[in-house]
Amino acid sequence: MIRVDSITIKEFRGIRDLTLDFKEKNFAICGPNGTGKSGVVDALEFALTGNVSRLSGEGRGDISLKQHGPHVDRRNDPDKARVTVKVTIPSLSKTVTVERRLKTPAVAHVTPSDAATLEVLKQVKSHPEFVLSRRELIRYVLATPGKRAEEVQALLHLDEVEQVRVGLQKIANSCEKKLVPLGTASMQARDTLLRALEVSEVTTAIVLAAANAQRAILDLPALTDLTESTSLKDGMATPPPAKPQRIPKAQALADIRAAREALAEIASVPSATLVAEVVADLNALTGDPAIAASVKQEAFYTTGIELIEDGACPFCDTRWDLDELRKHVQTKIDHLEDVSRKRIAAKTKIAPLIVALGKAQVAINTLVRYAALATPPVGCDSARDYSVNCGTAIERLTSLLPLAESISVLTNVPSVPPAVLDAIYELENVVAMLPDPTKQDAAREWLTVAQERLEVWREAMWKLNAAKQQAQTARQVSDIYATTSDAVLAGIYAAVEKDFAALYGFVNRDDEDKFQAKLIPSMGKLGFDVDFYGRGFFPPGAYHSEGHQDGMGLCLYLALMRYLQGDGFTFAVLDDVLMSVDAGHRREVCTLLKREFPKTQFIMTTHDPIWLRHMRTEGLTGGRSAVQFRNWSVDEGPTRWDERDV
Repeated sequence: MIRVDSITIKEFRGIRDLTLDFKEKNFAICGPNGTGKSGVVDALEFALTGNVSRLSGEGRGDISLKQHGPHVDRRNDPDKARVTVKVTIPSLSKTVTVERRLKTPAVAHVTPSDAATLEVLKQVKSHPEFVLSRRELIRYVLATPGKRAEEVQALLHLDEVEQVRVGLQKIANSCEKKLVPLGTASMQARDTLLRALEVSEVTTAIVLAAANAQRAILDLPALTDLTESTSLKDGMATPPPAKPQRIPKAQALADIRAAREALAEIASVPSATLVAEVVADLNALTGDPAIAASVKQEAFYTTGIELIEDGACPFCDTRWDLDELRKHVQTKIDHLEDVSRKRIAAKTKIAPLIVALGKAQVAINTLVRYAALATPPVGCDSARDYSVNCGTAIERLTSLLPLAESISVLTNVPSVPPAVLDAIYELENVVAMLPDPTKQDAAREWLTVAQERLEVWREAMWKLNAAKQQAQTARQVSDIYATTSDAVLAGIYAAVEKDFAALYGFVNRDDEDKFQAKLIPSMGKLGFDVDFYGRGFFPPGAYHSEGHQDGMGLCLYLALMRYLQGDGFTFAVLDDVLMSVDAGHRREVCTLLKREFPKTQFIMTTHDPIWLRHMRTEGLTGGRSAVQFRNWSVDEGPTRWDERDV
């Protein structure tokens, strides 16, 4: 995309005033640690993207670009901190100047400024991965599969693929979760409909036969079909408005019997035994402090174990033995998974109690409506309160947490207040005293109640079927997206894998010329195994040395960048990325960069003067394409020593 001609840095980070001429060629910056090399890297990144990754992102705390980007003596005057780069855009055959100031980091002053130039610079800004440090390099090699997938997909600008996959999976899970309460509601509506129809099964033939028997009593024509718009009481005269609604005696007595059966089930010995078992299980869990936030903590520790690197805790930066730290965190994860299993087992045991409470709630609500129709109305405040308590108990037991509240609710489940039974008994007496309806009145009542409950059941089934269709569609979309994206990513990784193996094999052709590697994509993860001298495939950290791991990280980065940008890979900054590579293989790295990436301008930093000499002797950099920083001071910034031919 671009090549850099020069950079001028003023009052930025640890640099007071520095100009470097790259002349669109490879360039090396050498100096001991703390002499300002990374300041040049940060300045390049800032000028081209408006950001410094070292001062942003996770784990940076109170550090910010605006506050800590300027030189410490200019922290209250960020307008003085500025970086100017002159770049060449090969595709446009044009040279432009880009200047950014820390006071307004998002604003780039581009000269000349035209649409084509701005579009290229926009592309550069969207690819901050042109800067590679060893911290980022080693993530590709030693990260866990989940974290590696994130890093590689971010580099390939495919990070949204995983975000969409997770989002679709959550939607599918949420849709499927809704099916349970809707299924329960449809079953309850079916039970009340069967009771009204006085049949044992809901089929078109059975419902039509039962309805037509009642319609015949009223001399109404028989129904021939049962569609969604069919009304069982079609053609029946509407009662005059002044006439009060009657309690359907036969149906009311049947509903009263159903309510008694529902309450008897709740107060039964099997229910009490089940309650005691669940309470004991929950009491055992209550003593575990992990139960209250097990879901969040499990995700927290799982994320944390993926971030462990450099032998330090990713949360508090405390130094640990890496294996001990992983073992410590994994123990917590295993414990939380065990807690999660116990919580799920308790929910499974509670499910029948929730169903019984729901059945009782529906039955009691039906009786409360009958009580309001009585003359005078039957007092059912206790029954109404019990129905509300059943609903509250269902919500509490469904969520389960906090456990103390669920235990309190459970202990009261088998106890049905005597006042509720008294109210039912009083209502039963009132209904029993009602005069028996005539055959015609009974038929009208039957058809009226049956139609009401048929509509309720139809509505419940419509919601359930719609939710099933939604859940099925959501799951299909999630599965298709996951399968398709995995296939596409597998193709990408196969191409990168082949190129990576070729690059690494070239660097190590003295002893690993037949080197192979495997990038193994799976659901949200990316495994990475490499050949170890024909003995099998293992993770890079298993047997390969630290130097080999550095080489792998660089070669994987180069393969990814070549796949991502193709001929547009014209510029990269390598910030001390080969610290552990031995002298012999450094020469091969120089040859690799020179041979495989002749159109790419590499700006490299190193603290090792021998590595700098290798770059020169192998022809990767010219005699004057380097600068050495001897030391640094807060007042002057880096002190440079330009080597020149005598």
